Amino acid sequence: MELSLKELKPIIKFIIENNKRLEDEGKTPVAVNIISEAGIGKSSIVEDIAKEYDCNYVKLNLAQISEIGDCVGFPLCLHYACKDDGSDCQWIAPELIDSYVKAGYHLTPETKMSYALPEWYKNIDPEKGLILLLDDASRALPNIIQACYELIYKQEMWSFKLPRNTTILLTTNPNNGDYNVNDVDEAGQSRMVNFNVKFDIESWAEWAEQNQLENRVINFLLSYHHELMDGKDTHTHIMNARSYTMFGNIIGGIKDWSSSENLATILQIASGCFNDEDNIVGSLFTTFIANKLDRLISPQDMLLGDWKKVSKQIENCVYDDDGKPKPAVASILQTRLLNYTDYYFAKQSGKTDVVIDRLLEIIHAPKMLFDEDIIFNLIKTLTVKYPNRMNKIVFNSEIRQKILG
Repeated sequence: MELSLKELKPIIKFIIENNKRLEDEGKTPVAVNIISEAGIGKSSIVEDIAKEYDCNYVKLNLAQISEIGDCVGFPLCLHYACKDDGSDCQWIAPELIDSYVKAGYHLTPETKMSYALPEWYKNIDPEKGLILLLDDASRALPNIIQACYELIYKQEMWSFKLPRNTTILLTTNPNNGDYNVNDVDEAGQSRMVNFNVKFDIESWAEWAEQNQLENRVINFLLSYHHELMDGKDTHTHIMNARSYTMFGNIIGGIKDWSSSENLATILQIASGCFNDEDNIVGSLFTTFIANKLDRLISPQDMLLGDWKKVSKQIENCVYDDDGKPKPAVASILQTRLLNYTDYYFAKQSGKTDVVIDRLLEIIHAPKMLFDEDIIFNLIKTLTVKYPNRMNKIVFNSEIRQKILG
């Protein structure tokens, strides 16, 4: 079973809360392994969750670590130092010898081996809990991942113990021939919860709106994600979310995509970003521009613009020149309006009445702009997420009649 990132997020949050209960009962917290193709946003969703919890967040890219000590601490020799009057004796690290000697201590012949705290551990606030992300774990050197297993299984290592309310998450790639990876062995998998995750356009579109990607960049992938992203079963996928976002950040600065010169530049940039021997991106870009999808009304204008102007713009987008509806375009605009409204509500300045009034204007438009299924889905999604804010529209009898029939 494959989950979307949107489906996975509440599960991870449940596991984090459940790990607190397990610790209270003296049991070891459960680790989570997120398995997916590269670049779909595994690391980003873990970071988002850490921000929501306002806890310590540490990301260790295991594929880039060659020394075990960078993960779990380097070995060091401790010296036994005693005060000259014999009143106090302590084990000290070599770098502290000079300061202890100045304070009236002398070294005894006794030494012992220990381990230093790893650098990433030193700035952790023990009162705030910790989300520890072991990124690219399937591409780590065998000795590195084996050392990390001790942390995963026991949440402690030679020189330190992870703070209370720690949850460890791993990100890995599948061993399907596309990646140079080491499988997590059966013993390892049995000690953690393993989730297979797939790319989900709705999750990406929501993330893109929150991070304010350029409007045309979002619209292009919403229009053609099946052609560009859904070939994993035959290993023919052209791009992933990470490479497309990079591409979008580059071409977002080009004002006019429709000019032949700029289109040629875009396709040249695409050749450096994607595995596209058949020029599928080029063909789709040509279609995108020919259908004027690069000129769709922005979600900000749909929500906040002057209604007389906005209603005409939406109408021109969702109907063709012969007056026939374009449901694919209406679906794109609905997704954009929903995600932008979510972004708008999340801002402190977001006003509920602005959203409610605009939804009412859309519903009461003389010519139907969105079909009732789209309107119902939009209102339902916002109501579930913002029940207190959406009371006005939910209890409007005319709207209930129109939407629910």
